Amino acid sequence: MSWSLMTLRWPTEATRWMGQLDAAKTLAGNELASTIQRLSGLQGLASTNPGPVGAAAKGAIAAGRQALAEQLGEVPRCLVVTPFQSGIGQGRGYQRFLSAPNLLQQLANKLTDATDDGSPQGEQHALCLLFLGTRHDQLAAGLGRFNALMPIPELVRAQRRAEHLTRLETEKWQIPQATALPRWEALPLERCTVLKAAQQSIAGQIAVLESYAADSSPMSDLAGLAARKANQQQVRDQRLADLRQLLEGGQADSLVRARLLGPGNNTQLRRMLLEGDAPGHEWVMSAGVILVGSAKGLSFVREMVGL
Repeated sequence: MSWSLMTLRWPTEATRWMGQLDAAKTLAGNELASTIQRLSGLQGLASTNPGPVGAAAKGAIAAGRQALAEQLGEVPRCLVVTPFQSGIGQGRGYQRFLSAPNLLQQLANKLTDATDDGSPQGEQHALCLLFLGTRHDQLAAGLGRFNALMPIPELVRAQRRAEHLTRLETEKWQIPQATALPRWEALPLERCTVLKAAQQSIAGQIAVLESYAADSSPMSDLAGLAARKANQQQVRDQRLADLRQLLEGGQADSLVRARLLGPGNNTQLRRMLLEGDAPGHEWVMSAGVILVGSAKGLSFVREMVGL
């Protein structure tokens, strides 16, 4: 056996089947042109009528849009404090800690931070949530339950970091095993330039041919579309009903504390936040979020956390 020189060329034998589509492509193109002409002749002759449902739906549409605008129109200001933020947590390296009293102090200080242009102004209410834990896995669990319903980006990052640190503590004692290099793998044919161009061309041709080969009528297509839309709506309604049922049977979470403050300005809210009993320094892994806004803007989150 001898080595041969490589010569790049079009794979004629492997793509011979593409030529078998030429006749069908020609017929499909002619039929498409004829269809366009027939549709052009129907302009002004055919019209649609929404029926009695259209007038009734307009009122429901307006009411739904107004409800969404009222619910989401007054977005409260949000501030998140986690032990993993720069200059916040105590400790060295990736081992960062923040006790609950220090967390409250950080939240209170940000309420009166005059250097932050995004701080809330005027008479407002405040909703404060504390996520407590003594280990990374406890903090991740508390954050995970809240992020499943309202994923605030900074809290999601804190949850992921706590989960990674928990996994690190358990996996750092495991000795990794790997096979010797190089390794067998599947040939990445999808990255071949010839195949990519052929797939893009053939996919469009096959789609056109399948549309003509399909044995269906417009009425059956519309009936199938209506059935799919009805099924999708049922799935969405069932998903919302399942979530509502899950939350209605919820139990108090000992690792998450919530408190509603106000009304008052930033200075008054700061004083209210630091008053009263608060979790102690035994909760060394703590994170928190404070929402400041109108009572109406906070109503959704307030009800969701059980206040």
